[in-house]
Amino acid sequence: MTRRALTVATLLVSVGVSTVVSAGAALAGCSDRFPDEAWQVAGQTELLTVSTVSVPEGQALRFADDAAATMALLETELGAAHPIELCIAGRDADLDGSGIVPENERLHSVVFNEDGTVVIDVLEAAFFDEAHAFGLAYATLWGVAAESGSVGYPEPLATTIGQWYLSRAADKLELHHSQMRSGAFFRDPSGQGVDTTDWTAGSQPPVYPWNPQFQESPLADLVAYAVATEGAEILRDPSQERWMAVEQAWQEALRQEALQGSSSGNAWLIGLAIVAGLLTLAGVLAWLNHLAKRRFKDEARPKTSR
Repeated sequence: MTRRALTVATLLVSVGVSTVVSAGAALAGCSDRFPDEAWQVAGQTELLTVSTVSVPEGQALRFADDAAATMALLETELGAAHPIELCIAGRDADLDGSGIVPENERLHSVVFNEDGTVVIDVLEAAFFDEAHAFGLAYATLWGVAAESGSVGYPEPLATTIGQWYLSRAADKLELHHSQMRSGAFFRDPSGQGVDTTDWTAGSQPPVYPWNPQFQESPLADLVAYAVATEGAEILRDPSQERWMAVEQAWQEALRQEALQGSSSGNAWLIGLAIVAGLLTLAGVLAWLNHLAKRRFKDEARPKTSR
Protein backbone atom coordinates (compact mmCIF):
# COMPACT_ATOMS: atom_id res chain seq x y z
CA MET A 1 0.00 0.00 0.00
CA THR A 2 2.83 2.37 0.85
CA ARG A 3 4.64 1.55 -2.37
CA ARG A 4 1.48 2.31 -4.40
CA ALA A 5 1.03 5.64 -2.64
CA LEU A 6 4.64 6.60 -3.29
CA THR A 7 4.22 5.77 -6.96
CA VAL A 8 1.12 7.94 -7.23
CA ALA A 9 2.85 10.79 -5.44
CA THR A 10 5.87 10.53 -7.76
CA LEU A 11 3.66 10.71 -10.84
CA LEU A 12 2.25 14.00 -9.59
CA VAL A 13 5.60 15.61 -10.26
CA SER A 14 6.10 16.48 -13.93
CA VAL A 15 8.42 14.23 -15.90
CA GLY A 16 10.73 16.98 -17.07
CA VAL A 17 12.21 17.86 -13.72
CA SER A 18 15.38 19.88 -14.10
CA THR A 19 18.50 19.21 -12.11
CA VAL A 20 17.83 19.88 -8.45
CA VAL A 21 19.50 23.07 -7.31
CA SER A 22 20.14 23.73 -3.64
CA ALA A 23 18.70 27.01 -2.37
CA GLY A 24 21.29 27.48 0.34
CA ALA A 25 22.40 25.24 3.16
CA ALA A 26 22.05 21.47 2.89
CA LEU A 27 18.64 20.00 3.68
CA ALA A 28 18.47 19.42 7.42
CA GLY A 29 15.09 17.79 7.68
CA CYS A 30 12.80 16.56 10.43
CA SER A 31 15.22 14.28 12.26
CA ASP A 32 17.87 16.98 12.57
CA ARG A 33 15.42 19.66 13.65
CA PHE A 34 13.52 17.46 16.12
CA PRO A 35 15.74 14.46 16.92
CA ASP A 36 13.63 13.30 19.87
CA GLU A 37 10.81 12.16 17.57
CA ALA A 38 10.71 8.92 15.53
CA TRP A 39 10.00 10.28 12.05
CA GLN A 40 8.71 7.95 9.33
CA VAL A 41 8.79 8.71 5.59
CA ALA A 42 5.22 8.68 4.25
CA GLY A 43 5.94 9.81 0.69
CA GLN A 44 8.77 11.06 -1.50
CA THR A 45 9.24 12.70 -4.89
CA GLU A 46 12.27 14.30 -6.49
CA LEU A 47 11.60 17.59 -4.74
CA LEU A 48 9.55 16.67 -1.70
CA THR A 49 9.98 14.29 1.24
CA VAL A 50 7.03 13.93 3.60
CA SER A 51 7.84 12.59 7.06
CA THR A 52 5.35 12.04 9.87
CA VAL A 53 5.25 11.19 13.55
CA SER A 54 2.20 10.12 15.58
CA VAL A 55 0.03 10.20 12.44
CA PRO A 56 -2.06 7.13 11.43
CA GLU A 57 -0.77 5.45 8.27
CA GLY A 58 -3.85 6.08 6.15
CA GLN A 59 -3.96 9.74 7.08
CA ALA A 60 -0.20 10.08 6.55
CA LEU A 61 -0.53 8.72 2.99
CA ARG A 62 -3.34 11.15 2.22
CA PHE A 63 -1.32 14.05 3.59
CA ALA A 64 1.66 12.96 1.48
CA ASP A 65 -0.41 12.76 -1.71
CA ASP A 66 -1.95 16.20 -1.10
CA ALA A 67 1.46 17.74 -0.43
CA ALA A 68 2.93 16.14 -3.56
CA ALA A 69 0.13 17.64 -5.65
CA THR A 70 0.81 21.09 -4.17
CA MET A 71 4.54 20.71 -4.80
CA ALA A 72 3.87 19.82 -8.45
CA LEU A 73 1.79 23.00 -8.75
CA LEU A 74 4.60 25.06 -7.22
CA GLU A 75 7.09 23.53 -9.64
CA THR A 76 4.90 24.54 -12.57
CA GLU A 77 4.11 28.07 -11.40
CA LEU A 78 7.24 29.07 -9.48
CA GLY A 79 9.79 26.88 -11.23
CA ALA A 80 10.64 25.13 -7.96
CA ALA A 81 14.00 23.40 -8.21
CA HIS A 82 15.15 22.87 -4.64
CA PRO A 83 14.19 20.05 -2.25
CA ILE A 84 11.86 20.51 0.70
CA GLU A 85 11.10 18.18 3.59
CA LEU A 86 7.62 18.44 5.08
CA CYS A 87 7.39 17.27 8.70
CA ILE A 88 3.88 16.43 9.92
CA ALA A 89 3.45 15.93 13.66
CA GLY A 90 0.34 14.35 15.16
CA ARG A 91 -1.47 14.94 18.43
CA ASP A 92 0.92 12.85 20.56
CA ALA A 93 4.11 14.42 19.21
CA ASP A 94 5.94 16.87 21.44
CA LEU A 95 7.84 19.32 19.26
CA ASP A 96 10.35 21.50 21.04
CA GLY A 97 9.47 25.11 20.27
CA SER A 98 12.39 26.58 22.23
CA GLY A 99 13.74 29.61 20.45
CA ILE A 100 10.93 29.46 17.89
CA VAL A 101 7.80 30.51 19.78
CA PRO A 102 7.40 32.15 23.22
CA GLU A 103 7.72 29.91 26.25
CA ASN A 104 4.60 27.85 27.03
CA GLU A 105 3.16 28.52 23.56
CA ARG A 106 2.50 25.53 21.31
CA LEU A 107 4.48 25.29 18.09
CA HIS A 108 1.87 25.08 15.33
CA SER A 109 3.79 25.49 12.08
CA VAL A 110 7.22 26.77 11.11
CA VAL A 111 9.34 27.11 7.98
CA PHE A 112 13.10 26.79 8.29
CA ASN A 113 13.89 28.57 5.05
CA GLU A 114 17.64 28.10 4.99
CA ASP A 115 17.46 24.31 4.91
CA GLY A 116 14.08 23.81 3.24
CA THR A 117 12.20 22.26 6.15
CA VAL A 118 8.48 22.87 6.75
CA VAL A 119 6.93 21.64 10.02
CA ILE A 120 3.19 21.33 10.62
CA ASP A 121 1.46 20.27 13.80
CA VAL A 122 -1.83 18.59 12.81
CA LEU A 123 -3.40 18.76 16.25
CA GLU A 124 -6.32 20.15 14.23
CA ALA A 125 -6.11 18.16 11.01
CA ALA A 126 -8.81 20.30 9.37
CA PHE A 127 -6.20 23.00 8.81
CA PHE A 128 -3.68 20.76 7.03
CA ASP A 129 -4.64 21.87 3.52
CA GLU A 130 -4.16 25.54 4.36
CA ALA A 131 -1.04 24.92 6.44
CA HIS A 132 0.90 22.81 3.97
CA ALA A 133 -0.05 24.98 0.97
CA PHE A 134 1.19 28.13 2.69
CA GLY A 135 4.30 26.48 4.13
CA LEU A 136 5.47 24.83 0.91
CA ALA A 137 4.85 28.03 -1.08
CA TYR A 138 6.71 30.14 1.48
CA ALA A 139 9.72 27.80 1.45
CA THR A 140 9.70 27.67 -2.35
CA LEU A 141 9.75 31.46 -2.61
CA TRP A 142 12.96 31.48 -0.55
CA GLY A 143 14.47 29.26 -3.24
CA VAL A 144 13.20 31.55 -6.00
CA ALA A 145 14.96 34.46 -4.32
CA ALA A 146 18.16 32.42 -3.88
CA GLU A 147 18.29 31.70 -7.61
CA SER A 148 18.51 35.44 -8.26
CA GLY A 149 21.17 35.91 -5.60
CA SER A 150 18.87 37.33 -2.90
CA VAL A 151 18.54 36.18 0.69
CA GLY A 152 14.80 35.82 1.08
CA TYR A 153 11.89 36.80 -1.13
CA PRO A 154 10.52 40.33 -0.51
CA GLU A 155 7.92 40.84 2.22
CA PRO A 156 5.00 41.32 2.59
CA LEU A 157 4.74 39.96 -0.96
CA ALA A 158 5.97 36.49 0.05
CA THR A 159 3.30 36.16 2.74
CA THR A 160 0.59 37.38 0.34
CA ILE A 161 1.59 34.87 -2.34
CA GLY A 162 1.62 32.15 0.31
CA GLN A 163 -1.90 33.22 1.30
CA TRP A 164 -2.98 32.84 -2.33
CA TYR A 165 -1.87 29.20 -2.33
CA LEU A 166 -3.64 28.79 1.02
CA SER A 167 -6.80 30.33 -0.44
CA ARG A 168 -6.76 27.91 -3.35
CA ALA A 169 -6.20 24.90 -1.12
CA ALA A 170 -9.13 25.97 1.07
CA ASP A 171 -11.30 26.74 -1.98
CA LYS A 172 -11.86 30.32 -0.80
CA LEU A 173 -10.88 32.33 -3.88
CA GLU A 174 -14.45 33.48 -4.54
CA LEU A 175 -15.01 34.36 -0.88
CA HIS A 176 -11.86 36.47 -0.72
CA HIS A 177 -12.72 38.22 -3.98
CA SER A 178 -16.16 39.04 -2.63
CA GLN A 179 -14.67 40.41 0.59
CA MET A 180 -12.25 42.69 -1.27
CA ARG A 181 -14.97 43.86 -3.66
CA SER A 182 -17.20 44.75 -0.72
CA GLY A 183 -14.34 46.73 0.83
CA ALA A 184 -13.83 48.61 -2.43
CA PHE A 185 -17.45 49.84 -2.25
CA PHE A 186 -16.68 51.98 0.80
CA ARG A 187 -13.33 53.34 -0.40
CA ASP A 188 -12.88 56.56 -2.33
CA PRO A 189 -15.02 56.02 -5.47
CA SER A 190 -12.70 58.18 -7.55
CA GLY A 191 -9.80 55.84 -6.87
CA GLN A 192 -7.55 58.83 -6.20
CA GLY A 193 -7.35 58.40 -2.44
CA VAL A 194 -6.34 54.72 -2.39
CA ASP A 195 -2.77 54.09 -1.29
CA THR A 196 -0.56 51.33 -2.66
CA THR A 197 1.56 48.94 -0.61
CA ASP A 198 5.34 48.75 -0.32
CA TRP A 199 5.58 45.10 -1.32
CA THR A 200 9.35 44.97 -0.95
CA ALA A 201 9.68 46.68 2.45
CA GLY A 202 11.45 43.66 3.97
CA SER A 203 12.41 40.10 3.20
CA GLN A 204 11.62 36.62 4.47
CA PRO A 205 13.24 35.64 7.79
CA PRO A 206 15.27 32.42 7.99
CA VAL A 207 12.73 31.00 10.47
CA TYR A 208 9.04 31.79 10.07
CA PRO A 209 6.53 30.37 12.61
CA TRP A 210 2.77 30.83 12.16
CA ASN A 211 -0.60 29.51 13.26
CA PRO A 212 -2.64 28.15 10.31
CA GLN A 213 -5.86 29.28 11.97
CA PHE A 214 -4.86 32.93 11.56
CA GLN A 215 -2.93 32.93 8.26
CA GLU A 216 -5.86 33.33 5.88
CA SER A 217 -6.26 36.75 4.24
CA PRO A 218 -8.54 38.09 1.47
CA LEU A 219 -5.48 39.94 0.10
CA ALA A 220 -4.84 36.68 -1.71
CA ASP A 221 -7.25 38.12 -4.30
CA LEU A 222 -4.52 40.53 -5.41
CA VAL A 223 -2.27 37.61 -6.39
CA ALA A 224 -5.16 35.88 -8.15
CA TYR A 225 -5.66 39.06 -10.20
CA ALA A 226 -1.93 39.40 -10.91
CA VAL A 227 -1.61 35.85 -12.23
CA ALA A 228 -4.84 36.13 -14.24
CA THR A 229 -3.68 39.32 -15.98
CA GLU A 230 0.11 38.94 -16.07
CA GLY A 231 0.64 35.18 -16.02
CA ALA A 232 2.32 33.03 -13.36
CA GLU A 233 5.74 34.37 -14.33
CA ILE A 234 5.00 37.53 -12.35
CA LEU A 235 5.52 35.43 -9.20
CA ARG A 236 9.21 35.24 -10.11
CA ASP A 237 9.45 39.03 -10.56
CA PRO A 238 9.02 40.62 -7.11
CA SER A 239 9.76 44.18 -8.20
CA GLN A 240 7.97 46.99 -6.39
CA GLU A 241 7.23 48.89 -9.61
CA ARG A 242 5.48 45.98 -11.27
CA TRP A 243 3.46 44.93 -8.23
CA MET A 244 2.49 48.53 -7.46
CA ALA A 245 1.09 48.85 -11.00
CA VAL A 246 -0.77 45.56 -10.62
CA GLU A 247 -2.20 46.65 -7.28
CA GLN A 248 -3.48 49.91 -8.77
CA ALA A 249 -5.12 48.05 -11.66
CA TRP A 250 -6.61 45.52 -9.23
CA GLN A 251 -8.07 48.25 -7.02
CA GLU A 252 -9.59 49.94 -10.06
CA ALA A 253 -11.08 46.63 -11.24
CA LEU A 254 -12.59 46.04 -7.80
CA ARG A 255 -14.00 49.58 -7.73
CA GLN A 256 -15.60 49.21 -11.14
CA GLU A 257 -17.04 45.84 -10.21
CA ALA A 258 -18.37 47.18 -6.90
CA LEU A 259 -20.04 50.08 -8.74
CA GLN A 260 -21.46 47.71 -11.38
CA GLY A 261 -19.39 49.43 -14.06
CA SER A 262 -21.12 52.76 -13.53
CA SER A 263 -19.17 55.82 -14.66
CA SER A 264 -21.20 58.14 -12.47
CA GLY A 265 -19.18 59.69 -9.69
CA ASN A 266 -22.28 59.68 -7.46
CA ALA A 267 -23.20 56.01 -7.96
CA TRP A 268 -21.47 55.03 -4.76
CA LEU A 269 -23.51 57.60 -2.85
CA ILE A 270 -26.73 55.99 -4.04
CA GLY A 271 -25.55 52.60 -2.84
CA LEU A 272 -24.38 54.04 0.46
CA ALA A 273 -27.73 55.79 0.91
CA ILE A 274 -29.55 52.52 0.35
CA VAL A 275 -27.40 50.76 2.95
CA ALA A 276 -27.88 53.63 5.42
CA GLY A 277 -31.63 53.62 4.77
CA LEU A 278 -31.88 49.89 5.44
CA LEU A 279 -29.94 50.25 8.67
CA THR A 280 -32.14 53.16 9.77
CA LEU A 281 -35.29 51.19 8.94
CA ALA A 282 -34.03 48.21 10.92
CA GLY A 283 -33.39 50.51 13.89
CA VAL A 284 -36.86 52.05 13.70
CA LEU A 285 -38.52 48.64 13.50
CA ALA A 286 -36.50 47.40 16.47
CA TRP A 287 -37.56 50.46 18.50
CA LEU A 288 -41.24 50.03 17.57
CA ASN A 289 -41.02 46.37 18.55
CA HIS A 290 -39.54 47.41 21.88
CA LEU A 291 -42.37 49.88 22.48
CA ALA A 292 -44.99 47.27 21.60
CA LYS A 293 -43.53 44.79 24.07
CA ARG A 294 -43.39 47.45 26.75
CA ARG A 295 -47.03 48.42 26.14
CA PHE A 296 -48.07 44.77 26.32
CA LYS A 297 -46.31 44.33 29.68
CA ASP A 298 -47.96 47.48 31.03
CA GLU A 299 -51.39 46.27 29.97
CA ALA A 300 -50.81 42.80 31.43
CA ARG A 301 -49.71 44.18 34.80
CA PRO A 302 -52.49 43.81 37.43
CA LYS A 303 -54.30 47.06 38.20
CA THR A 304 -54.60 48.02 41.85
CA SER A 305 -57.95 49.38 42.94
CA ARG A 306 -58.07 52.70 44.73
